[in-house]
Amino acid sequence: MEIKTLLIAPYPALEHVMEECIKIDHELNMHIELANLQEAIPIAKEAEKQGIEIIISRGGTAQLIEQEVNIPVVDIHVSGYDMLRVLTLANDYPGKKAIVGFSNITIGAKAITDLLEIPIEVFTIEDAKEVEPLVNQLKIDGYQLIIGDVITRDAAAKSNLEGILIQSGREAIFEAIKEVKSIYRMLRKQRLQMTIMQTAIERQLLDVIVVNGEGTIVYENWAIFDRTQVPIKKLINGIHKKNYIQEELDIIETNQHKRIKQMIVPINFEGENHYLFAFSLLDELVPENPLHIIDVQTQPVIISKSEKMKRCIDKIDSNLNNNYWILIGKSGTGKKQISKLIHYKKNRGIGFLGILSAAACLTMKNQIDSDIRSIYINEIEMLSARELSLFVEKVKTIHASGITVIIAIDTIDTEIYNSISYSDFTRIDFPTLFERKEDIRPLAALFLAAFHAEFGTSAIKIKEEALQVLESYTWPGNVEELYILIRDAVREEKGFVIGKRLIQLLLGDRLNKIESIDNEFLQGTLVEIEKRIIDAVMEEEHYNQTKVAERLGINRTTLWRKLKQ
Repeated sequence: MEIKTLLIAPYPALEHVMEECIKIDHELNMHIELANLQEAIPIAKEAEKQGIEIIISRGGTAQLIEQEVNIPVVDIHVSGYDMLRVLTLANDYPGKKAIVGFSNITIGAKAITDLLEIPIEVFTIEDAKEVEPLVNQLKIDGYQLIIGDVITRDAAAKSNLEGILIQSGREAIFEAIKEVKSIYRMLRKQRLQMTIMQTAIERQLLDVIVVNGEGTIVYENWAIFDRTQVPIKKLINGIHKKNYIQEELDIIETNQHKRIKQMIVPINFEGENHYLFAFSLLDELVPENPLHIIDVQTQPVIISKSEKMKRCIDKIDSNLNNNYWILIGKSGTGKKQISKLIHYKKNRGIGFLGILSAAACLTMKNQIDSDIRSIYINEIEMLSARELSLFVEKVKTIHASGITVIIAIDTIDTEIYNSISYSDFTRIDFPTLFERKEDIRPLAALFLAAFHAEFGTSAIKIKEEALQVLESYTWPGNVEELYILIRDAVREEKGFVIGKRLIQLLLGDRLNKIESIDNEFLQGTLVEIEKRIIDAVMEEEHYNQTKVAERLGINRTTLWRKLKQ
């Protein structure tokens, strides 16, 4: 804490005492000016414009400044020690003596002179204009020593009388500094609360807590939730692990295991970090809402060592401005994972991804949560022709609200193809896992590491001969099937290395089926084997002759001729 403070000293000695005091206390960023009464006002006004937070002065000067500025003014009071010092100094002075000043001086002086029976008269003034006439009258009345503030001492000098200035000692200065700190803490707290309230109002937040960098709650307000529902201690511990530098949106679980939204807003208040945590209900908490909401905070890992997957990723990167996407690929090829990638790349982790089926999309009555930026819709194949027409209109409505729509289909269905205007969509065709064999090893390694971290399993490597088995298998269940297989393998393997025998055991009858299929393919004449191969590739490529010809390494005319045979 460094408080921007100005001392306007009515007399030079006060400046010196203050300099000594601030050497001891370093919290004040102190600037000192020498000025008395009216001459102090323009200095104070300019200081306020320059960002000075608190002004310190004394007596009549402090009172005048306070009327002219909108920042706190601390008056250095005349302490009992100050009064005793000056009365002790004046006590042995010959002749009649008087104290002249405002009530802040004279009330204390009168109490001491009466109590100690010191023969000094006390005169109180209410306006600085009264000082000079009063001093002149005291001279006529035979007074020889006048004690008071700067204005009193100057008036005594004009009348050729001896004058003693009541000075403020270190005790009074430290009391003033203490008051400055107290006022500053109060003002700072008010400014922080105003900043918090402004942030909450701008974002229409109700349930909030604000934590400083040390993890202390400095503000909280609860409207919908009870504070016991929110894992506050866990959130506070989290700020020490993660340095929030920008606004973030998360989904967390309450202590009752319900999912709620959490917004984290970093607030840099006067050089110190604070974190506003705001909590609100997820729309999915309404039973009628079939939408599942997920928070994609980090970019999903997509293995793309194969050329076909590289093309998919490149197409995504070059079409991020589009809000309509069609993902075409067999079950298990990773369409949902790719939808997370599209959502993250488009929004950089801001906002949520909603997931639901096409049928649920038709029945969804609730308004979509305002923080959902993308929606992934699957199982369109389950819709009837009439439902498909209604679905298309629903999708248009969702898209019109600014949400990115990602539709997943397993195959190119003619009815679906004709119902949706594909020209508006970015289309991504996903290869089967068998078509991207180069990705099998890195995928297996990725899953192995993930399960090791999640379950604490011992297996950390797959033998080369086991990897060869994985590469030779056709993977009808695609990436999802590989995922399940590796999960089963790490749970069953008690050693550090997964071998060929365990993989074969887990694949079981599936491997035998492949071998029998291979044997069937090899039965008959060359023409018959060739026809079986063409028919199989045609089915895999959804009867797209251009793609079939490309895979078989022949031109379309040759393919057409062979199909006619």
